[in-house]
Amino acid sequence: MKQDVIKFDSEIYQIDVFMENKSGRMSCYYIDSSNPILVEVGPSNSFPYLISSLESLGISEVKRSAMTHLHLDHIGGIGHLVEKYKEHFVYVHELGIKHLPNPEKLWKAVSDVYTEEWLSTNWGEIKPTPIKNIHSLQDKELIDLGNGRKLEAIYGPGHAKHHYTFYDEYSKTLFMGDTLGLIYPHGDFVQPNLPPPDFNKELLFKTLDDLKKLDLKYLGLAHFGMHANPYKLIENAKKNIEEWLIFSKNLNDMSDKTATESIRSWVRGNYEFLNIDENTIDNYIQNANFQMQIQGMRNYLANKKNP
Repeated sequence: MKQDVIKFDSEIYQIDVFMENKSGRMSCYYIDSSNPILVEVGPSNSFPYLISSLESLGISEVKRSAMTHLHLDHIGGIGHLVEKYKEHFVYVHELGIKHLPNPEKLWKAVSDVYTEEWLSTNWGEIKPTPIKNIHSLQDKELIDLGNGRKLEAIYGPGHAKHHYTFYDEYSKTLFMGDTLGLIYPHGDFVQPNLPPPDFNKELLFKTLDDLKKLDLKYLGLAHFGMHANPYKLIENAKKNIEEWLIFSKNLNDMSDKTATESIRSWVRGNYEFLNIDENTIDNYIQNANFQMQIQGMRNYLANKKNP
């Protein structure tokens, strides 16, 4: 089975789990400390790639994982992990206690956007996680990685109300999940990721401003990879979100379908103007789900107008 594992400073491993059987779509991270932890697991269909990569590193058991949030491309494989490693438990937002043992509502919410067929084919069926294997996180909670090294859980809504980031002060790495957005694969700019129902610009900007106060060397994104220019990327993310919102306000009289085509064409034109290569542009465009972005921005703007 194919593997793509990159080792970074301080025993941090970036693992490509080939989401949707594509490279460069979903990163999980293994911190190989004296008390190790896995950050993110990916969707169910990526689980074999995750296990194959861990075993290639000589890792035969994983006792703990930390989930940034409850979207299925991040937590879909949790039930599989607990089934394989009986003592495994997961750190997650408190809503995980409600949804992970009974994931039907999570499944339906996502299938309403992507369809049952697409979800089953591309991300795979989610298995329940027993409540005894779930640890509900608190803001600023410190997860012991051994030898004085801690992983700090920082509550950060804006992308999702159940979102945490994880800060490893030892390596100065912030594992951001989807808080920042998407970067494929050059690391020069951030594409917004603003899904309904939880996208909220004010909350997200406060989250990003608070995170920017940390002493940062690396950002570890779920989509995709480690990046070494954290402060520039945080400011770029905010700038691009503002520009997307301004553009979306001009589409108020359009249907979701027409607005989706309009923003897709606009974003592609922006990237072509920046002389981004066609393969990278295609990667951004194909993985953006612009209809979801339009719905997320429209939901935010409507709530702001009628709080």
